[in-house]
Amino acid sequence: MSFKTKVYNLMKSWCDELLKTQLDMPDPLLDGAILCPGCAVVHGRCADMVLPLVLLYKETGEEYYLTAAKKLIDWTEHNLLSENKDYRNDLANRWKGTNIFTCLMLGETLHRFGDILDKETFTKWDKIFRERATAAIGWCEAAGPHINYNAGAAAMFAFAYNYTGEQKFLDNALKQEEFCRAHFDNEGLFFGEGKPLDGTTDKGCHFIDMGYNLEESIPLLVLHSIWLKDNEKIKFYTDRAIDHLGFLLSDGAIDNSWGTRQNKWTYWGSRTSDGMHEGFVYLAKENPVIAKAVRRNIELLEKCTVGGRLYGGLMYHSADEPACIHHAFDKVKSLAVMYLEMGDEFDTCESALLPREVEGVRKYQNGYLYTVTKGDFTATINACDTHIYTASETGGGAISMLYNRDYGAVMAATLYRFVTTEPMNMQIQRHVDNEICNTARLDRSDTDKTVALTQNDYTITAKSEKSGFEIKYDFTEDAVNICVLSNGDSEYVLPIVSQSGDSVELTDNEVIFKNMLSVSFDGEYSISPADEKRHFHPVGGFQYKHLTFPIKAKKELNIKIQMIK
Repeated sequence: MSFKTKVYNLMKSWCDELLKTQLDMPDPLLDGAILCPGCAVVHGRCADMVLPLVLLYKETGEEYYLTAAKKLIDWTEHNLLSENKDYRNDLANRWKGTNIFTCLMLGETLHRFGDILDKETFTKWDKIFRERATAAIGWCEAAGPHINYNAGAAAMFAFAYNYTGEQKFLDNALKQEEFCRAHFDNEGLFFGEGKPLDGTTDKGCHFIDMGYNLEESIPLLVLHSIWLKDNEKIKFYTDRAIDHLGFLLSDGAIDNSWGTRQNKWTYWGSRTSDGMHEGFVYLAKENPVIAKAVRRNIELLEKCTVGGRLYGGLMYHSADEPACIHHAFDKVKSLAVMYLEMGDEFDTCESALLPREVEGVRKYQNGYLYTVTKGDFTATINACDTHIYTASETGGGAISMLYNRDYGAVMAATLYRFVTTEPMNMQIQRHVDNEICNTARLDRSDTDKTVALTQNDYTITAKSEKSGFEIKYDFTEDAVNICVLSNGDSEYVLPIVSQSGDSVELTDNEVIFKNMLSVSFDGEYSISPADEKRHFHPVGGFQYKHLTFPIKAKKELNIKIQMIK
């Protein structure tokens, strides 16, 4: 089976499952909306899946898909349209920034499939697009949103100019892209996912969120460049895409274990963003690294799909948590664009090496964020002070992500306290009353903003004079060694990713996970919970077993993590 066929099948499976809960009601307040089984609500942006529905109508000839698309637009017009002729995010939220993305989706549908729409539908949707696009002019300047909206506006206005030929759209496209271009740091990372957008923290760090950057902002800026046929911009954003792929793991996961909006992290991306595929597909033709990144990400989406429903991580299903439909109706448009634009470049890209697959140590965020790849392990060590939800820091020099090519994620940090900043966009767990912290830490070290990081070859040391501790992470060809030293009595908590049903073998000085990962140590330990129940957390979508080590003042704790040969 070609990879293009796989993309089509995944797209169709999501759409078919989503339409099972589309409402057929006499009341226009409900008719056409899609009810989310996971959240028991209607998510306002469900019309974002219109493009793939019309694509399926073209491919299959089944009127069912076109009817569903028409009903979604009608519901959105009836329920989400504001007095200013733009869309609100949902019925419980007056936020209008997402109008940019819905507008772009509808415009692309008209551009790609206008010839197969009946005249009445085309005329109606064309009028809607032009009104919503015009209403978006000036919105970013008035609202001052996070910078992903500026990137979205740059793309949408560029498209609108191509579609309508109206100068006002070109002027605004260029204005938004110019603003975005000024927000890249020395390592090529896009910042502005926090306020002020161009601000820096006490440590000189920028507000960066890798989920939003890789799944939304960079692909949208690529689209801006493609639609304006600007080769200089295409080259610039191709380079920035590769810079950002330094945070893509070899299984296609986006490492957002340290991002400012980590509370919306799903292992494959972010809860409400479209996906990298719709922008990066244009770059993949000439760049096998980008092609491989997109392919691996889609393969991960496949693994997170059960029964046609896309889950927010690999272990939602095993934790008996349902899937939120927001994930699928966001991503399915991206898959549709990829299907329409791709060739065979995704079938011939496996020999390319992703940046994270190349051994080395890379420094970001003014020296407070490191990535390390050695042997089959790769890690992120985070001492940034950039989290925008002050009660929810996760950093303090912790390993926020430890990944092994065979085991997968070994450690994946979560917030100290989970914050549901967007209740209608973020899934509430059915079986978790209290989302506990899953960041490896020494007491509350993960909220210590004074921690400094230093590097000596493949050893990264996190040290805090304020809290009186030092943690060394030493990476060798086949192991990760952690040495913890504290000035006072304390305890070190080490959450290990472990799925329900996987074996956990205990001895006096070693715990073996899944008959393949060994965690050995000197000193006492406890494992919690003692039974088979795992801690589940929506950030990343993992289940965990917690190892806890009591620490005596000025006495080293040594932990070794390695694969069993």
